[in-house]
Amino acid sequence: MPLADLTKAQLQRYAFKAMTTWGDAADFRYFLPRLLELSLRPDADIEKETLFGKMELANWTSWPAAEQAAVRDMLVAWWAHHIQQECFFEEELLGWLIRLTGSIEPLLQAWQPAETDWAFENLVRTVPALDNLEQHIRTRNPKDAPRHIAALRQWMGQQLPILEVGFFRKETNIGEFAQAISLAHTLVGALPTTTMPL
Repeated sequence: MPLADLTKAQLQRYAFKAMTTWGDAADFRYFLPRLLELSLRPDADIEKETLFGKMELANWTSWPAAEQAAVRDMLVAWWAHHIQQECFFEEELLGWLIRLTGSIEPLLQAWQPAETDWAFENLVRTVPALDNLEQHIRTRNPKDAPRHIAALRQWMGQQLPILEVGFFRKETNIGEFAQAISLAHTLVGALPTTTMPL
């Protein structure tokens, strides 16, 4: 059966057992493009964190540079769509995406809160959970966490004007959300943006 025709039902169990029970790194490398395609869908049943862990078990950073670049490009493209077009933000995934792509900067560049309502709402809903988000970044990127967290805080500070505009746009017709925007603005305004280790 062609790789593109394999369904999530067929691959879900394999994704969990790959290399530890079934097959080796070469097998996983063959199935990875389809596994990524299926796991990154909104209705995915294949756990992203499980799949990302399997990538590390397969030592994917030893693969040819073109294959690594293709994986990173796919992850950034998925993130860009996810953060701009969906109303759900998975805090734990940002730490993984930084680890796999090597940098937070492309992920922040793809997050444009002024462009879509979902991107803006994701910003508003994420700010109060910033402590958890930063902890996930530290867990997955212990060596470079201070740099990534400083970049995240600086980027959030740059969104203050967007939060102000959003507040005045929403306050008359969505009172509860306007309060959430106000809270996000206050919290971001109080953030330390130091680049010293955290």
